[in-house]
Amino acid sequence: MKKTMITNIDNIIDYINGSNDFVVTSHISPDGDNIGSTLAMYYSLIKLGKNVSYILDDTPPLNLRFLTKDINILKSQEINIENYSLISLDCGDRKRICVSEEIKANAKKIICIDHHASNDSYGDFNYIDVDASSTCELVYNVLVRFSEVNNIDLIDEKIATCLYTGLVTDTGNFSYSNAHPSSFDMAKNLLLKNAQKETIIQNVFQSNPYNYYKLLGEALNTLDIVNEKVACINITKEMLKRNVISFNDVDGITSYTRDIDGVEIGILLKEKKENEVKVSLRAKSYVDVSSIAQRFGGGGHVRAAGCTIYDSVENAKKKVLEAVLKSI
Repeated sequence: MKKTMITNIDNIIDYINGSNDFVVTSHISPDGDNIGSTLAMYYSLIKLGKNVSYILDDTPPLNLRFLTKDINILKSQEINIENYSLISLDCGDRKRICVSEEIKANAKKIICIDHHASNDSYGDFNYIDVDASSTCELVYNVLVRFSEVNNIDLIDEKIATCLYTGLVTDTGNFSYSNAHPSSFDMAKNLLLKNAQKETIIQNVFQSNPYNYYKLLGEALNTLDIVNEKVACINITKEMLKRNVISFNDVDGITSYTRDIDGVEIGILLKEKKENEVKVSLRAKSYVDVSSIAQRFGGGGHVRAAGCTIYDSVENAKKKVLEAVLKSI
């Protein structure tokens, strides 16, 4: 690890050691790395005797609720604390931190731990590594370093399970290019800590509700392949309502666009409400989709990124396709 990275980690550890009150959170539209990294930090701070509130103004997907079932996740309006520091995990943009603007503004300090290329180091303390597989890998590095510096091993079965969840979801169960040797070393060490691998795999990858597949069938009927290199699927709010499934529970459909022979870029357009469309972009091998997402105020990783377009689904599709086709 680079010396500057170690310094950034040590600065965060020193600040945590010298502080007592924290709010932990992540980005809107929670995913595995979001929930895993935030919970791992939450449990670690609890073990250190800190006063911690977990705030997320959104709803975790069904396949991740096995992690959150014993946690009281608060909404911004439900807390009344002072002199706290905000720890933002897996969030590449200050605007996407999933708490109120008041909570962001009133924080004594913001600690940002993240791996998105679009991150502009908005925190007072930043540990950002765009080459890392996941933010869970960065939290793991913090906890390992904490053990080295303070001789306290914080990683137990519960924390190991949270970290392993974020690792496998952000690497596509180790199938994506961001799964590095360090990721496999981390996985091995977490399994030695009794991370519940089978529980994670069953819940995350093997427990989609029946309604998910009903929606998937309808969504696949919208599949459109353009210039043989780009595939696009649309999901409208009417489709979500008709199939009785929530907005946050269908992101897995994105992979169906990318995983087509000959396709380089997959696009999922998901309508949240009228004139608000979440766009997920996935690349297979050579296109930097984060640069495409940034044109629309979004961001992410080289091969996985997203943005929100405030327009109809049809117009959002036209805008994104125009930008994507210029990048092919």
